[in-house]
Amino acid sequence: MATKIWHVLELLEWTTGYFEKHKIPNPRLDAEVLLGHLIEKSRLQLYLHFDMPVFQDDLTVFRELIKKRIARTPISYLTNRKEFMSLDFYVDEKVLIPRPETEFIVETILKTKKDTPQRLLEIGTGSGVIAIALAVNKPEWEIIATDISKDALAVAEKNRDMHECIDRIDLLHGDLFEPIKTLQSPRFNWIVSNPPYVMTNECDTLSPDIRDYEPHIALFAGEDGLSIIRRLIAEAPNYLHPEGKLIFEIGDKQAESVKTLLDEQPAYQNYRFIKDYAGIERVVLATVE
Repeated sequence: MATKIWHVLELLEWTTGYFEKHKIPNPRLDAEVLLGHLIEKSRLQLYLHFDMPVFQDDLTVFRELIKKRIARTPISYLTNRKEFMSLDFYVDEKVLIPRPETEFIVETILKTKKDTPQRLLEIGTGSGVIAIALAVNKPEWEIIATDISKDALAVAEKNRDMHECIDRIDLLHGDLFEPIKTLQSPRFNWIVSNPPYVMTNECDTLSPDIRDYEPHIALFAGEDGLSIIRRLIAEAPNYLHPEGKLIFEIGDKQAESVKTLLDEQPAYQNYRFIKDYAGIERVVLATVE
């Protein structure tokens, strides 16, 4: 009996139905992304070539990708790709998958008009998307990015090299501000962070895509989710120039607690909260005196 020849459109339809059966969110999108990744076609090209055959070697790999997605491996880890600020980045299970909400940090920094090149420190760079997006848009800035995870820094280095930012971003290993304490000039115009902020008791409420695959060191921050944010707010003024700015992301129920932490620190002359696409106060911008 002849082996069935699958074509792009029918393979998409079958995979979508299979994902729906297993309650995978966004089944059609996931099917398109996985097949497009496999045969190196954009989602638009898949439909322009809807009758193109998909041969056995590719089908074998595609089946394995489907099995992993059914097991709730995130799409970005299966394709090793995530877009951020219209740039492509490599990601794997060593780093958190960049979220659209984090783009508000980069956009806010870029909208702030400055006459001179800025010196910027990123705490907890992960895959490096924030530092790299800023370096691409502001090549004259000096950027240092740190992370406590050597594995994460290896991913950030890969992305830094891919976007040709080697001479614009220094990557340092260590916990929060520890790596910069020995620098000749440890003060900055900006300190930026997308820190861990999930409460440890929320672990079971997370989707398996997040809970079972993304690095917990980049997700969880103690019983109240504020253990890292608390340290950022307390220590950042020691490393900021006058009128320097601290900008960081917070959880969707943390605004009031963060306001209290900021009010307790006399070094901050003002602060404001920036809402995300869902109207949630997501990004904090605080200025020191």
